Amino acid sequence: MEQRSLVMRLSEEVAALRRALDASQHRIAALEVEAAEEPISGLFNRRAFTREIERAIAFQARYPMTCGVGLIDIDGMDAIRAAQGQAGLNRALRQIGDTLRAGIRSCDVTARTGNEQFAVVLWNSTPADCGHRVQGLQRAIAALEEGFPAGAGIATRSSVVMIEPGATADQVIAAADRLLLEGIACGQAMISGRS
Repeated sequence: MEQRSLVMRLSEEVAALRRALDASQHRIAALEVEAAEEPISGLFNRRAFTREIERAIAFQARYPMTCGVGLIDIDGMDAIRAAQGQAGLNRALRQIGDTLRAGIRSCDVTARTGNEQFAVVLWNSTPADCGHRVQGLQRAIAALEEGFPAGAGIATRSSVVMIEPGATADQVIAAADRLLLEGIACGQAMISGRS
């Protein structure tokens, strides 16, 4: 009788431990998502974006494919904040995040990497594909302008770099940043919603 009681008690303890382990695993998964997500836009944050570039670099080292990284810098967010406050700016950032997420393929990843900077990893894409996709994202962001306050015109600039063999994530991001800054310095044309 005692053995049976002991076995039942142990079975109950094992079941309780399994439930606790399950709950812990769900909590860990939720924390991993929170750690990777930028809360306002709902996109990946810079750290998760860097990890995605590292994944693309490792993948390219094993398989014959090319991946690109695009940066999109948005001007005009200060006017939205001035007209609608921080809540209005947060709504605009969420709309931009939703637009970027809707404008990429399921294999691609997009992130908010700075106050007014967004980025995308474009998997298995040629340089021309990357350029077209990023321009499409810019046009989609520009189309959002109709819902923003009058006088709060937004415009975007972008850069695209291909992930080269042997490059590090930091080198890829630095190259894209450099191209973006060079475009700003030389007056690169911007894509705007209101013409």
